[in-house]
Amino acid sequence: MNRFRNFTRRLGNKLGLAFSLIVCVLILVLATVSYYRTTWIIKDNYLSNTAKELEHMNESLDNFVAQIDALSLSFRRDDNFMEALMSDEEDFSSRLYMENQLRNLFYSSSGDIAAVSLYIPRTGARYTISRLTDSPKLVVDHPRNITSNGWYKEASTRANAFRSIEPPAQGPSARGYDAENQRLFFTFHRALINIPSQRPLGMVSITISSAYRDQMIRDILEQDAEAVAILDRNNTSFYHSGEKSLSNEASLLRSINWTKPEGYLNWSGEQQAYLVTYNVSPGDGWKLIKLISTSALNERAKNTRNLEFLIGLAFLLIGTLLVTFATKTITRPLKRLSKHMEKVGEANFDVMININGNDEIAYLSKKFNAMVAKINELINEEYKAKLGEKTARMKALEAQINPHFLYNALQTISTEALVHRVDHIDRMVQALAYILRYSIRTGDNVNLAQEMKNVESYVILQQARYGERLSVDIALEGSIGEIRVPKMAVQLLVENSIKHVLEQTLDPVRIGVRGYFEEGGLAVIEVSDNGPGIPEDRLKELQELLRQENWIGGQQESIGLKNLSERLKLLIHTAARLDIRNRPEGGVSVEIIMPAEDQ
Repeated sequence: MNRFRNFTRRLGNKLGLAFSLIVCVLILVLATVSYYRTTWIIKDNYLSNTAKELEHMNESLDNFVAQIDALSLSFRRDDNFMEALMSDEEDFSSRLYMENQLRNLFYSSSGDIAAVSLYIPRTGARYTISRLTDSPKLVVDHPRNITSNGWYKEASTRANAFRSIEPPAQGPSARGYDAENQRLFFTFHRALINIPSQRPLGMVSITISSAYRDQMIRDILEQDAEAVAILDRNNTSFYHSGEKSLSNEASLLRSINWTKPEGYLNWSGEQQAYLVTYNVSPGDGWKLIKLISTSALNERAKNTRNLEFLIGLAFLLIGTLLVTFATKTITRPLKRLSKHMEKVGEANFDVMININGNDEIAYLSKKFNAMVAKINELINEEYKAKLGEKTARMKALEAQINPHFLYNALQTISTEALVHRVDHIDRMVQALAYILRYSIRTGDNVNLAQEMKNVESYVILQQARYGERLSVDIALEGSIGEIRVPKMAVQLLVENSIKHVLEQTLDPVRIGVRGYFEEGGLAVIEVSDNGPGIPEDRLKELQELLRQENWIGGQQESIGLKNLSERLKLLIHTAARLDIRNRPEGGVSVEIIMPAEDQ
């Protein structure tokens, strides 16, 4: 701990440590933000691309099944073939025709068809031709219990459009086939129905090889960490590429909301978390699932973050070296300045610093030299300070004499007006003298009666200017004259009425000043006029301004009212307020409302 304290005493070490901490925090914050942003972008792009891939794959799969369905229906449209199904098994020509049609369908395909089978329920015979043997040839056998298979029952009903699709390991053409190699995709069964009886005369089974499926899988699998599963609408698995990732397939299927045709979710397997994307085809209801481990998806983001950490550490090392060099360059002249300051502290005022350069430290050294020189001058010129003190005292006395001189001058003018019998000039001078004495009186609060006397003096001066166009009525009820109000508060409201009404019209203006008590212990001082009033939008602005607690005096024409409102709260009572409104009979009424019991 002591070593650390000693280390941090030096300015250079502090700067280096501060720089290192700032850079470390910046590196950590930037790397973290970059990592999460990169993972979000990667995930968003992955989901967008995968959704398009699965949708396109489902469309292709629906089209492919539709083609297989069309091939199977070619037998139903062949009247000769349907008649051959109803002939005896010993009828050689009918049997030969059916075998030729099966061979034509089998060899006409491009290799996607691995086997074609025809089962005749009436005779129990099954005709099969398959590429799973060394040399394709047509084989006839008589299997048992075919009609009890689920696919047979499904393809025999109208509800299933007389067809069924199942995994190849369960199909009749999969004899001798190792299902684990997944060389086949699915088996399509089509029932050839006798329309009058609605019973199958024959069952055509077309087994599809894995070539078409594998090509689709290769198109959408980009990483080894990805896996794809293909299921039908009943969640029967037709294919999945990842044995380990889909070992808990039932749990995954329960987690997916199959009510939506497409979507994604985060799913936790037995060992790690996965991002799962799925799509359901609108045709045959194929369910495609593609998943990738979250760690593999974010691998690129982790590599980017690690690279940013390495770059940041390199910048930290280089920056620390630069800061160390810079701080030594800065602190060397500061140490020299500190030593000279110690000498000045020991009352040695003959020291001077040699100045090199034009930077801030050189400027500080110049100021230090100037300060030392100034101290020397001040020590030898103490008498100037005493002279300045005397001058200040003289100015203070002069400031006290000036108001008395002004009062005496006004008194002389008043006396001269009385001698020459000019009474209105005497009243004006007396009113001006009273206003002057009242305005410079010490204290912020006065009695309302004193404030009204000041208002009367102010009105005398204004009536001398406007004549009969201005009249002011003052009425105080009861003992309201004894309450305390901010000095010049009522004069401000009267002055506002004169400014905004009398100076804006040529008609006579009547201003009323009333003071009275209201129920609830409130004292009200109202100043009203008979002017045109205030426009409603401007009135709302003033009312909102008076309600605001925090305000900026940007509206110069309203700053007086707001200032008076604040003075009422600060000097009189926090519940005191200023209200402004338009009178129903015309004009504006401004009221000072404050509690009376605390006066």
